[in-house]
Amino acid sequence: MSLLLALSLVFLFGVLMPSLGLKSGSEPVTKIPTDTLSLEEISFESDGLTLQGWWLEAQNPRATLVFVHGAGSSRISWFFNTLQFYEQLQKAGISVFTFDQRNHGNSDYTDGYIRMGAVEHRDVMAAREWVSEQTDNETPLIICGLSMGAATAIYALAEGVQADALLLFDPMLNTRDALAQGGWVGYGLPSALFKPMAYLAPLFWGLPHGENDALNVATELELPIAIMQNKDDPITRSRWSEELDARSDWVSLTFVPDTEPGHNCLSDKGRWGTHASAFHCHPQWTLTQVEQLLANLE
Repeated sequence: MSLLLALSLVFLFGVLMPSLGLKSGSEPVTKIPTDTLSLEEISFESDGLTLQGWWLEAQNPRATLVFVHGAGSSRISWFFNTLQFYEQLQKAGISVFTFDQRNHGNSDYTDGYIRMGAVEHRDVMAAREWVSEQTDNETPLIICGLSMGAATAIYALAEGVQADALLLFDPMLNTRDALAQGGWVGYGLPSALFKPMAYLAPLFWGLPHGENDALNVATELELPIAIMQNKDDPITRSRWSEELDARSDWVSLTFVPDTEPGHNCLSDKGRWGTHASAFHCHPQWTLTQVEQLLANLE
């Protein structure tokens, strides 16, 4: 009886609960914002999958930015206000390549589940290859990751993707902690209740964890890494960005300015709070950080 109970609990926390939490849930991109953005619709291949994206080439580009979205999102994120972000970058002379990772948006789906960068990093590798065919090596290339997209970008760099800098917003650096915190954000229950799931899910679902967490992998990277972190982010918590900053001389950590709780940039976000909100809440500040990163690369 005790063995049956133990197996049932393992199934519950290692298989059933993660099957709900790791389901992509990403909405398709149904409207192409050509009224506000000058863009080209792009399809490219990754592991035999067809991925969809946009190429927003700037006039007389002085840099290129590859944007990697977060879990369950797409190239359009209202949390971050990505469309306005792309527009402002393009106006500032920065070309942007943004795309839907596998199991997200309009890109091909496999099983519909997120692997927290473990397989998605190959999509970043394919995106980088596409961009390399469109640009020269005279201007810097920045890979920009949001939340899980930051981890995905880190894994791609560790596999040999070439970039001049990483720009990370509220990066997911500890998979198990993000899963536990995600339980609270998603269901309003104490994160401690989700810790058994957070421990077992990486083992059953092939998620990065332990020595393969993005934090540990990032400490081995040797390129400028600029982190923009919301101090009170409830899901990709600040403590992990602070630890990476302490462990790597390549990292520059900047905290996003405080946001008033009633600010309209946080409307309808509920327990997600300030997560992934830097540009939406502080657009000019965010653009200034991008400019500072570019200046440091000169």
